[in-house]
Amino acid sequence: LTALEPTSLSHWQDSQTSGAMLNLQLSSACDKARRARQLYFAMFTGHKSFTTVILLGVGLLLLTILFLRSTHKLAGNDKFRIPATMPHAAELKQTASEVIQQQLRRDQIDLESIGHFVYSAYFDTRPTLNGRKYVRVITVLDTKAYEKELTCQFMHQSGHLSFSTVAKRSAIGAGMGHKQHYYKEFVLSCPVADDLSSATFVFIQTGDASLRSQVMRVRHNPLSLGQSPNTPRQIINCVSVTFGKPDEYRLIEWLEAQRLLKMDKVQLHFHHMTNKNFESVAQAYSAEGFVDVRKLGCPFCEAGQEESLGLLLMSPAINQCFYENLGRYTYTAVFDLDEIIVPQQHPDYPTLLSALEKRANSSSFAFRNWYHFSELGEDSSVDPRMYMLRHPYSTKQESPLGYSIKSIHKSCCVVALHNHFSWEDVPKPNTQSGHLPVPIDLGLNEHYKKCHFDEKTCKEMTDVKDRKYGLRLRQLLGKVLTESFRSKVKQIFG
Repeated sequence: LTALEPTSLSHWQDSQTSGAMLNLQLSSACDKARRARQLYFAMFTGHKSFTTVILLGVGLLLLTILFLRSTHKLAGNDKFRIPATMPHAAELKQTASEVIQQQLRRDQIDLESIGHFVYSAYFDTRPTLNGRKYVRVITVLDTKAYEKELTCQFMHQSGHLSFSTVAKRSAIGAGMGHKQHYYKEFVLSCPVADDLSSATFVFIQTGDASLRSQVMRVRHNPLSLGQSPNTPRQIINCVSVTFGKPDEYRLIEWLEAQRLLKMDKVQLHFHHMTNKNFESVAQAYSAEGFVDVRKLGCPFCEAGQEESLGLLLMSPAINQCFYENLGRYTYTAVFDLDEIIVPQQHPDYPTLLSALEKRANSSSFAFRNWYHFSELGEDSSVDPRMYMLRHPYSTKQESPLGYSIKSIHKSCCVVALHNHFSWEDVPKPNTQSGHLPVPIDLGLNEHYKKCHFDEKTCKEMTDVKDRKYGLRLRQLLGKVLTESFRSKVKQIFG
């Protein structure tokens, strides 16, 4: 776990196996041997028959063979091979505790796979859960291997098994087939007791225990720690995942626009980044406290296929961000680097959200998508390093209702987030409806990219004579955004 290298569940006894598992298996084996030995001597003293003694001797021999086979299977790796002289049980417990402390990173922030595509586990103690508490485990599963029931096995902070619960699967993505596998994204929900110390560690296993994940520490958030501020900050944007070589100047313009719209925090997730300037920009904003940066591992990705298979990381990244920040923000927005939700009547996000709250008690607000395709032309009077202000032209009509929407969620009321909307909400009656379609005269998701449809459709959608001049972003932020953009570029690059 220290190295955070992805490993297979079916090989849980490898060099990363938790000391707690070693402790439990060894303790079990020792208990069986001790009981067999006590039974043997009790029977031996009560039966003097030579035949009985022979039979008991054969039985003890068989038990010894079974015990040795069990310990040999456990000690498949030299690192955890059982010594010739078994240590005392108390020593085993102490060793297990020490190993757990050494292998688990208390402040782990990167979203890396620590088992068979198990990424992280968080406590969920929101009052909107009708008095229940959960551990949410974020994972990507090979569904062919995981058709069986899954359970969460919890461990006390001392390293001892405490209890297990059946894991409820909530899909957070449609999945993707690759070779002989079909991978799919999930949030696993496991009920826990009020005493969270009994659920300090967790590992996931199939009902028959044939497949197991590594042991991981369940992470706290401000809510589970009872450290939520009396007045939470307003809104965080949980961005899915960034690949390849994105433009550093687009990142600056995009972040400055959000800051002007009073976004409180942006959390970025990187995988397979090749633009060091882009990372430098992100780190500069991170030093200011406006951006959090997380890096993702992709154990199922192959060289040259990072951007296709890496799509499976999008929803896990969003949900990791969401559960990490429970209690800090009232709202959780989800939109990507090439788009931005723009209020059409209000000056910023807080005033827009206040107006939407008066319309309906819903778990999410869904914003229609409006494309600003690069083929529609650009405004040459704008700084060439800027992209959104330089591409004000949009298609003649917004996308159909429900297509490519982007959402702002109430952090109290959603469970399983997708890149576009929530796939599962908390139990009613916390809200009266799932998501509220936001009227386009109140808010839109302005989407800046090259046309990605088929050639015929793109030709129709990018006909210059039908383009619309989208003035809203320029009217709302134009001059001040240009000034803040240039100031930040100078600050970072000189």
